[in-house]
Amino acid sequence: MWRSNSKMKKFYFWDDENSEGKSVIIKELLDPTYGCYVWPAAFVLAEYIWHERDLFKDKTILELGSGTSLPGLLCALLSDNTHVILTDRSDVPQILENIREIAKLNNLLSRNNIWIKGLMWGDFSDNDHQLESGGGLFQLLNDIEKSNRKIDWILGSDTFYDPKDFEDIIVTIAYILTYHFPNAKFITSYQERSSKRSIQYLLDKWKLKCNQISLASFNFNHNKYINDKNDDNEEDKESTDDVAYAASLQSIFLLEITKI
Repeated sequence: MWRSNSKMKKFYFWDDENSEGKSVIIKELLDPTYGCYVWPAAFVLAEYIWHERDLFKDKTILELGSGTSLPGLLCALLSDNTHVILTDRSDVPQILENIREIAKLNNLLSRNNIWIKGLMWGDFSDNDHQLESGGGLFQLLNDIEKSNRKIDWILGSDTFYDPKDFEDIIVTIAYILTYHFPNAKFITSYQERSSKRSIQYLLDKWKLKCNQISLASFNFNHNKYINDKNDDNEEDKESTDDVAYAASLQSIFLLEITKI
């Protein structure tokens, strides 16, 4: 049933009218599973990736909680030598299936530079990582190392949504950086929904440090997503609550988390 309640969007990335850009097709599912919707934090992370694309091109990138995978797919489109691992929870199979369908829409499934894996945050088991199953971090890291790759970047857009998941996310990052890929960096777009929520104590606990990346440093244009929303459906543009959308974008921060 959830398949019929879907919506297609196309997101464009360019520097100016005369430059060659990229476009990413996203299929959203009108489903209570929040992993099947493009959240505003994904726009911020994707725009940063586009602005700094030379840092991501030809690298190995792990995206946590990929959802509709906008940032990760943009990375995969940068070059054939950019290897991207899109992951999300393995206990909600429609999220992984939708990621697979979106990758196909963007002509990425036929290329060898993209993996789609189940990954449960904080799960350190050896569970196998097939498309619709798995979930253990140990096996995923083993697969990466067997392929003679190293993780250069870890991405996450709005992963810090539910406070009960915060430590599982942080400990997952800490394990990767401490025991496997110490030079990797975790770039995450974080929407502040309450001043009472903080991840600083968890960063301290797991010996990680955090720097905020100014949105002005990569010329993030809020109006691009408020007025246009990259949607070809004019009725949708007019029906969207621009005030609420603007407020969401204004409350998003971009963080770089690394090992101390």
